[in-house]
Amino acid sequence: MSIPPLAGLCTYEEAARPGYSVADNVALMLRYAWIEKRAMETGLYWMNPTPEWEVKEALSLHLYQDAEHARLFRGRISEMRNPPPRMDVSPDERIDRFFEELWRAQDTLEKLVGLYGVLKPALLDAYRNHMASTNPLIDHPTRRILRFAILEEEDALAWGQAALDAVIRTDEDRARADAWAAHLRAYLDAAGGIMNDRPAPESLPASRAAGPFQPDFFPQRDERFVGRWNFVFPPHEVARTPGVPVEEKTLALMCKRTLEMDVPEAMARMIAEARDMPWDYYVDMCRQLWDEARHAMMGSVYFENKSVDWKREIPLHPGFALRLNLHMSPLEAHAVLYTIEQSLMPAKTGKKYEWEVTMDARDALATAFQDYDWADEVLHAQIGRRWLLDAHKLSRDETVQLGQRMATESESALAQYESNGEQINWWPDFVRAVLGQESAMTDYQLGTADPVYRAAE
Repeated sequence: MSIPPLAGLCTYEEAARPGYSVADNVALMLRYAWIEKRAMETGLYWMNPTPEWEVKEALSLHLYQDAEHARLFRGRISEMRNPPPRMDVSPDERIDRFFEELWRAQDTLEKLVGLYGVLKPALLDAYRNHMASTNPLIDHPTRRILRFAILEEEDALAWGQAALDAVIRTDEDRARADAWAAHLRAYLDAAGGIMNDRPAPESLPASRAAGPFQPDFFPQRDERFVGRWNFVFPPHEVARTPGVPVEEKTLALMCKRTLEMDVPEAMARMIAEARDMPWDYYVDMCRQLWDEARHAMMGSVYFENKSVDWKREIPLHPGFALRLNLHMSPLEAHAVLYTIEQSLMPAKTGKKYEWEVTMDARDALATAFQDYDWADEVLHAQIGRRWLLDAHKLSRDETVQLGQRMATESESALAQYESNGEQINWWPDFVRAVLGQESAMTDYQLGTADPVYRAAE
C-alpha cells in the first residue's frame, strides 16, 4: 500500500533517529521561555519612550506573541517533568546580562537593531535547529509549538527588516547599527547563544549597564504629531452628546479609536511592574494591550482610507498614559482601566451604543471597527475581573469607586504638561474639513478628560 505512514509526520527512517532526550528538551525550553519572557519585558519597557507610532504598533503585537510563546514552552516543560523545574527564576544569569545590555539601546535605531537584528534572528535560528534535531514522532508536541513560534518570528523579522531599512539611511547610521549589533552579539555569545552552544568570546566590549536598569514610562510622540501636547479632545463628548448627527458622532468615535495608543502605553507599565503574578496574567494582559493597539490602528486605517492626515490633524496626545503612568500606582491605574471597561458595558451608553451610531450613519468601515471593538471589550471586562478583582480580592464597587476617584483626581495633573503645546478646540475645523459641514457642538467647553468612566455604576 502507498498510504503515507506515521500520520505524514515523517518517514520510518526519520522517526528512528533518537534526537533530543527529554532532559535536553527541558533544558532548552527553560532557556527559550526565559528569553521570551525577557523579550516581552523589552517591549513593555520600550512602548512609552519610543516615539514612532509604527514601532509602538509592532512592539504591541510582538510582546504579546512573546508572552504566548513563553506560555507554550512553560506548558510543554510541565508536561515533561513532574514536579516541573522552577520557571520564575533565570536558568542562566548570562542571559540576563545580555538583556541588561539590550535595554540600554539609546534610540529607535538601536532598539530595532537589538530586537530585530540580533535577538529575534538568533531565536529563529534556534527554533529551526531544534525543529530539525528533535525526533518528529516522539517529540511531536514540541515540534508543534516550535512550528507556531517559527511562523510568528518569521513575520516579526520581516517587519523588523523593513523597519531597519527605513531607519538606516546614511553610512553613519549603518556604521552605528553594525557596531551595536556586534556589541550585543558578543554578549549573546557570552551567554552561550540561545541554545547554550556558542563558544564564549575572548573578551567583551565595555558594558553600558552601569547600574540597575530604570524603565522610562513617559509616553512620547514624534514630530509628525503636531498636536501631541494639545490635551483638548472634544470627540470624548461629541460621541455621546444628544442632538449631534450620527455622521459627526461616527467621526468622533474614529478619533477616539485612533487615540487609543495611550492605553497600551498605560498597560505596559501596569504589566511591567506587576509582581508575583501567574504567567496567565501576563498572557491575558499582553493580549489586551495588543487589542488596544489594534483599536488605535483601526482608527488610523479609517482616516487613511479617507485621505485624512490623522497624525497632523488629530491631537493624538498621551494624556491618559501620562496620568496613569506618572501619577498613580499600578493598582490604581488598573482600577481606572477597569472602571472605563465597566462603563462601556451598558447597552445604552457603551459599545453597543457606539456600534449602533455607526450603523445609523451607514458607515460600513466604522461599523466593522466598532463591531470588533465591542467584541474585544467583552474579553477585556473578563480580564479585569480575573486579574484585578479576583487576584487582589477586591469587590466591583470598591474598584469602580477607586477608579472613578483616581481618574477624576488625575485630570488636573495634565496642567503641568499643557505648556508644551497650545490648548485649542480643533474640532470645528476638523469636522468642516472632513465632513464638509459645521459641527453641532457649539457649546463645547475646553476639557481634557474622557467622561465615560463616570458612567460605571
